[in-house]
Amino acid sequence: MVKVRLETSREHVAEPARLRDPVGAVEELIWNALDADAEHVVVVLERNDLGGVDRVRIQDDGCGMSAEHGEEYFRPIGASWKKHAPGTPAKKRALHGKNGRGRVRAFALGTQVRWTSVSEGTDGRRQLLIEADRHSMDEFDIGDPEPTDAPTGTLFEAFGGEDLDGLGECGARSSLTAAFATYLERYPDVRIEYDGRDLDPAAEQQHVRDYVLPSPSGWSGEPARLKVIEWRRPVTRALFLCDGEGMSRAQLKPGIQAPGFEFTAHLSWAGFDDVDSEDLAFTDWAPDGPLAEVLSAARDQLRKHFRARVDERRREQVAEWQKEGIYPYTGRPADARERAERETFDAVATTVFRHLPKFTGTRRTVFALLRSVLAHEPSDVLRIAEELFSLTKQEREQLNRLLDRTPLSALVKASTAATNRLDFLAALEHLVFAPEAKDRVRERSELHRILENECWIFGEEYSLHVSDRSLNEVLRQHCHLLGREAPAEAPVLRPDGRRGIVDLMLSRASRHRLDERHHLVVELKRPGLVLGSAEFEQLSSYAQAVRKDDRFRDTHTTWDFWLVGNDMSDTLRELAHQPHNPPGCALNQPTYRIWVRTWGELFQDCEARLRFYREHLEYQSSTEHAMDYLVRNHGDAVTELVSDGTIPAPRGDGAAHPAP
Repeated sequence: MVKVRLETSREHVAEPARLRDPVGAVEELIWNALDADAEHVVVVLERNDLGGVDRVRIQDDGCGMSAEHGEEYFRPIGASWKKHAPGTPAKKRALHGKNGRGRVRAFALGTQVRWTSVSEGTDGRRQLLIEADRHSMDEFDIGDPEPTDAPTGTLFEAFGGEDLDGLGECGARSSLTAAFATYLERYPDVRIEYDGRDLDPAAEQQHVRDYVLPSPSGWSGEPARLKVIEWRRPVTRALFLCDGEGMSRAQLKPGIQAPGFEFTAHLSWAGFDDVDSEDLAFTDWAPDGPLAEVLSAARDQLRKHFRARVDERRREQVAEWQKEGIYPYTGRPADARERAERETFDAVATTVFRHLPKFTGTRRTVFALLRSVLAHEPSDVLRIAEELFSLTKQEREQLNRLLDRTPLSALVKASTAATNRLDFLAALEHLVFAPEAKDRVRERSELHRILENECWIFGEEYSLHVSDRSLNEVLRQHCHLLGREAPAEAPVLRPDGRRGIVDLMLSRASRHRLDERHHLVVELKRPGLVLGSAEFEQLSSYAQAVRKDDRFRDTHTTWDFWLVGNDMSDTLRELAHQPHNPPGCALNQPTYRIWVRTWGELFQDCEARLRFYREHLEYQSSTEHAMDYLVRNHGDAVTELVSDGTIPAPRGDGAAHPAP
């Protein structure tokens, strides 16, 4: 048996694992099977007695992994044999995975994972067993090859999985169908069976349209192409960046508004071929150049597409009404006034149509009434449409029950708060990732001042108690929260005798015991700084000051200390990803822990919390929305960033809502 330890390159083990994304893990493992020339991939979800998913198996009929290549496949992470391969081993199909992430993504499906792979060799078929444990994600046990009569292929199994029920929901199937749509169209002989049924993109697609985009300056190759797919069921909106052969390399947010549409977009361009996938994932923050031009052209075309689709839907609906004989107009408009009246009727009628009874006679009567209102009291049409058409009886009853519990203003505030958070998250991503911003943003005068009023990003349960104050103030607030008197004035000192200034101290009471408290101390570093030993020692000295000072001592209080930055040195990354600790935890003691966290991890956590609101509000934050929110709510902190052009200025007319 051989024990293989992963060798890290650009990505490191815990970050690409994405333990909270089981659907993404299944997707990566399916891609690995397809890259091994599989024609049939079967994903089996095993359920417990309560109907919950507790185990995942993925079987394929590909060429398998030989003992000779096992170490090569599992040793380097962030790199893969596929980077330089012209195609799949036998069928020479286009390759997808080139980053070596699938094997660590597998840990999102279970605490123990196992591959049983059969390959054909010069001395016959051999079976290879590969096992690993989440607690030591950088080690894989590769067994000795054994003779077998089993067909070639690979069986992946995950054990000890948690929070896997989402894999059995319709949304998981829809997301996978969207992810593999272009591949299954290109290779119709491939079958992917998920939870008992084949993925069938053609049956789920409602509308597909292809566009050729203008080439960026200086580009002499084939122009970029954009495929827009509208789906019958809800999917996670995405803009896939694909290479010249149409294989997805990275996934971005579409960055447009398109209410009422479920869609994915696939941008294929040979200019993406030689760009590392990790760099492609940050194309939104790429400086001016071909990548930025192609992405901008794609989003402009998406907006045009959905503006046109809104009009097409309306015309298609009107044509159906005319065929049914319920449309209240005949012939061509007599004049400009009637043309405007018809356009208004079409807009209102298509909006309220889904709430009307299905009886043709009733619909004809309602349309006649609506036409009469438009002809005689056009100013009342919106009020009447709201009162008569916008809600069914059941929906009105539900709203009445809801309004008995909470005022309508509270519902408006809740939706506004959710969209504000989505805007702020987009703005913060720009500040810490955009090349023109991340090296310019300062810690205390800008980043810190912004975040002290947006503490929800660290967790919904926390309240801010100290901002940019000394350890003495931390002690005073600690005692206040525990109901103690203020301590003696002797200063709280770091181990080297110096005073410490804490960026943020947040606190929450235990959900289970009222006498227990938990404090979170956050040390923020500017996005352009690579976290290293000096920054870690600074935070560690705060933890030691708290641990050694008797005035902090309390058996019912625990502490977390977070060091937050954009990137970290290899030494610090190794310290923060030890096998016996949770990913990111560098020191784990009974009463306190020290963490090193990246902005990327925080954004992933926040997006997971906000996903429900984004999908149900059909809201996608744009750069205009994000900058408007940032300047409106944190204007004093970003004045210089706006004035020197580091961040885009908000649109002066206040119209921060681009058309679909």
